[in-house]
Amino acid sequence: MKKKAICLILLQTSLLAVSACGGNSSAGSSASSLSSDSSSSSSSSSSSSYEPVIKTPDTTSDLFTLYYQNQSDIKNCAEGSLLITKGTAFSSTISSLSLNWGDKDSSFTDYSAISTFTNMNSSDFQYDFTINTLIPMKATKIWVEAFDLSKASLGKASVGVEDYKENQNLLYEFQVISDNQVTTSSPAFYNRSKKTFEDIKKNSPRSSGIIVNGDIVDEYSSANYDSFFDSHTSVYGTDDYLLHIGLGNHEFIVQSETDYDTADEQTEKKRYEERLALWENKTGNTSPYFYEVINGSYFIYLGTTKMPQTLDGNGRADCVLGEKQLTWLEETVKKAGETGNPIYLFSHGSLRDTVSGSLTSLKQTWYGYSLEEETKIRNIIKDYKQLMFFSSHSHWCFESKDPYKISDNYPSFFNTAAIGYLWEGEGGGHSYMNGSYDNGGAQGLYVEVYDSQVVIKGRQFEASDKTSQYWFTGYQVVLPY
Repeated sequence: MKKKAICLILLQTSLLAVSACGGNSSAGSSASSLSSDSSSSSSSSSSSSYEPVIKTPDTTSDLFTLYYQNQSDIKNCAEGSLLITKGTAFSSTISSLSLNWGDKDSSFTDYSAISTFTNMNSSDFQYDFTINTLIPMKATKIWVEAFDLSKASLGKASVGVEDYKENQNLLYEFQVISDNQVTTSSPAFYNRSKKTFEDIKKNSPRSSGIIVNGDIVDEYSSANYDSFFDSHTSVYGTDDYLLHIGLGNHEFIVQSETDYDTADEQTEKKRYEERLALWENKTGNTSPYFYEVINGSYFIYLGTTKMPQTLDGNGRADCVLGEKQLTWLEETVKKAGETGNPIYLFSHGSLRDTVSGSLTSLKQTWYGYSLEEETKIRNIIKDYKQLMFFSSHSHWCFESKDPYKISDNYPSFFNTAAIGYLWEGEGGGHSYMNGSYDNGGAQGLYVEVYDSQVVIKGRQFEASDKTSQYWFTGYQVVLPY
């Protein structure tokens, strides 16, 4: 449908009209509900007993006019369309339009832009908010600002989203990070790990836990473990009760080893046992796989039971669960499902074609399991729609295609990016923003659980400029349960 036709439809449906602008949609794969009964969740959201968010006047401008239609049954969800038409004062001096979340006074400075338009030739612009896109909890407006070539502001306007929000009670919150890759040979990785813990302490002082989903060190070394824990204790002190550490593949790697695919079985077994023992000693864990119950929900951690081997061209990259762990997983997920609460499953490696880094259409092969074992995992979890599968390993950044994947009739999948350094691109990929490890960036997730919704917020702990920190707007998700 052409944009003019969309404009007419929006006008006919009596949408709010104020000054604003938009861009192209982005984020993860489409979906709508985390609940095992999506119809009842949508109904409860639309007939909520929560107090509505107070409406305030929008800001207008003669530069452009905004038409916004929300299409979601879920409160606090932005799904819908934003159409921007040029006003009488729109001029050739305008070189870009920036779309941002904000409140009644201004746009937020701690969120990245929703989108930016740089081609001003069109008479109107459209931005589509994808399914399950979160309206940030403090946001009440969508702001649009026009800039000239020198980045000077030429005017701005806002449109309200208060009608599509409700104030729920925050029950608990936690964070999911991964791939700190701390090594005594790279101060940059240590510094980003420390900066991440500083950010979490500041933004989530009541956190129920910081889940680190594997690869806390770059290679097997007691000194590397000590350096990782120092990045935490330098911020939180010696009290490490917040840390919940899963197992990755780098805990078993010695970078100088060249026989990891050819060593005999006895050598491999000895290496695995020694390296697992160090991880257990340093983390306090007693098994490569385990679960915890926090605030009534199951937090389930998977871990390899053998030395990592080459998987589809990636050396020392696979994870082998084994039949004993798979049986344990099936039993544990069943118990978790009986609670009726969200289930959180942490796997260092992803499943094929779920999130960034695992997309075979882009020739990405940074998933974690053999096809045979992956099929068994999928069969175990397939009926638990309230299950959230967090995976790491690839380091693929949130800017990449499909950082998350949600479905009505299947578990949801979330890429956790990385703290040590980020990666991106097709095939084997390349460094973040084509930079170096020194400015490799760091991203992770904040998870907030409310009365009937789970909110997952992408966080840029460090940008490629090594200083900027912000909420990553393209990875803001709301799921009813």
